Parts: sequence; structure tokens; C-alpha cells
Amino acid sequence: MENKMKQLALTIALILTACAWQIRTQTTNNQTDVSKSNSQWSRFTLRGEHENDVEGVAFNPNGKWLASADNSGKVILWNLRTQKQEYVFTGKNFSEVAFDPKGILMAAAGFDHKVYLWDIRSKKLLFELPHDAEIEAIAFSRYSHLLASAGGDKVIKLWDSRTGREVCKFVGHEDSIYSVAFSPDGEKMASGSRDKTIRIWDVGTGKQFQVLSGNADSIYSVAYSSNGKLLASGGRDGSVKIWNLAKGQEIYTLTGHTDSVHAVAFSLDMRWLASGSFDDTVKIWDADTGRLAQTLDSHTADVNGIAFSSDGKWLASVSDDKNVILWKTNEK
Repeated sequence: MENKMKQLALTIALILTACAWQIRTQTTNNQTDVSKSNSQWSRFTLRGEHENDVEGVAFNPNGKWLASADNSGKVILWNLRTQKQEYVFTGKNFSEVAFDPKGILMAAAGFDHKVYLWDIRSKKLLFELPHDAEIEAIAFSRYSHLLASAGGDKVIKLWDSRTGREVCKFVGHEDSIYSVAFSPDGEKMASGSRDKTIRIWDVGTGKQFQVLSGNADSIYSVAYSSNGKLLASGGRDGSVKIWNLAKGQEIYTLTGHTDSVHAVAFSLDMRWLASGSFDDTVKIWDADTGRLAQTLDSHTADVNGIAFSSDGKWLASVSDDKNVILWKTNEK
């Protein structure tokens, strides 16, 4: 029950670019689980100083580092080659972490209404960027110095990461914003909210030009495919949706999680879509067919964040069980 996919026009912008959306809904449920005993993924658990729920995770674009953020205010920088903890950055109540496209700057944010921005080479804190409420989402643009942040104040702020200056503010959501993502070309941005909508914004103008509606509940996570044509979303109702951005239509609704979905991510080659849920599992879906390919069930509490490495070889997941797990596909 597949629907045809259209394309979304994307252009490269250097400083201010944006994301916008369209609306529609079409549903497909394709569910076939692979035997857990015949796992396609190897597991590596990282041991470090996390003593509280781990909520955010991000790979450095240079392939050397992984960052994980917990709600006690620690961000641990891991060496991927040794799988050892290298450094701990400190702040307060972190729920999000992200790297800039050069892999030099790292941002973290959470419930103290500030985005912390560090230079990971010097370990120096460069800026503290304010919001009027808790921050639930941060993201860097791939082709500029822009950093986006959003949360309980219902606005998305764009910052120049070189200067710490606020350069734009996007207003339109009617409730807390839980997720933001730049399009691959940096020209658009998607946001998911407690108001049950996904909105697409033009980064250059700050204007909203598309809304994806028809969602049953809050949207906790959004992620672009590497070609910018698809968007994945996860929400409180436990479903994962894949959207055709050119049509503004839902292609698939992927069911299988038994609790809310708080993280979604495409692999670079767009073969896989991963989702992390409060049912303690990570599910791997075939992004082309919507088929459930694998359930990774090594976490023992809510899965809060997931991320694919830039080379597509690794998947990371973090959880309220205080663990950071690296997954590597066994396929050649």
C-alpha cells in the first residue's frame, strides 16, 4: 500500500536558509519482524560517568567522537576508536546535544533555558544562549554557521554560532516544540510540536510555508532523509511516519512500538530508518518498503535518543537505563 513520492525543491543557502512543509496523510502498515536470535547488529556498550538518564546523542562529523548528554548536566565525549570516555563537559539538566558541520563546536541544552556552546578542541565554553523556557531541541545547519534551538516557549531561534548572536526567530507553533531538523541543503527546517503539527520553514525568511497535519498526538522527533525528499516523524501515539515532502503526504505509518517514539533517524544511504521508543526498544525499518527489519532490545528503560554516524556504519542509542550503546551492522 505504497503511495507515490514527489520531490521537494531544495537549494543551498549560506547563512539564513529555511525549511517548510506540506500537509497530507496516507497510511500503510507493513510489519515483519526479524528473529532476534538472528541479529544483523552487533552491540557495544560504552562505560563512563553517566549516573542519570541519558537523553541526547550525536556523532561528530569527523568520525572520531560521539557525544552523549544526561539530565544531571554531563556531556561525555567518547573516542569511537577506543570506545573510551575522553572528556566530560558540565552544565545543567541536558536533554540535547549536537555538533557543527566541521566537528569543532558542540552544543548542548536542556531545562535551564540555555544552549551551551563549546569549542571541543580547547574545551572552552564560548556562549550561553538564552530561551524563555526549557529547551527541547537543537540542530546545526550543514552548510552555514546557523544553530537552531526550540522548546517550551513555542519559538525556534536561529543563532550565528560564530558570534552567539540571535539572527532570526520563527513563530507559529501553538505549543511546545520537541524537535527541529535542517534540510540537507540547509535551506529549510522542519519542526515537530506538542500541537500535533509538523511545520516546514524557510530559513532565509523565517516564514512557515507548509504544515503536515493529521497527526494523532504530539510530535517528538523529526528527521530528513539524506536527499531531502523524505521526512520521518515519531510521536506520542507510538507510530513512526514517513512523509513525501513534495506532495506533503504521508507515505507510511509504521506500527510496532508499544509506547511513544522519541527519536527517529535515517541512515546516510537511506536504506534504514531507526526509531527509539519509551517501550525500551530501537526498531530498524526498511525505509523503502516500511518493513520492520529488526528490533534491538538491549536497553532496560526508555530510549530517548538515537543517531547514525556520518559514514553509516554505526547507530548509537541512549536511554534512561544510563547506558550508551553502539550498534554496528553485521551485513557486508
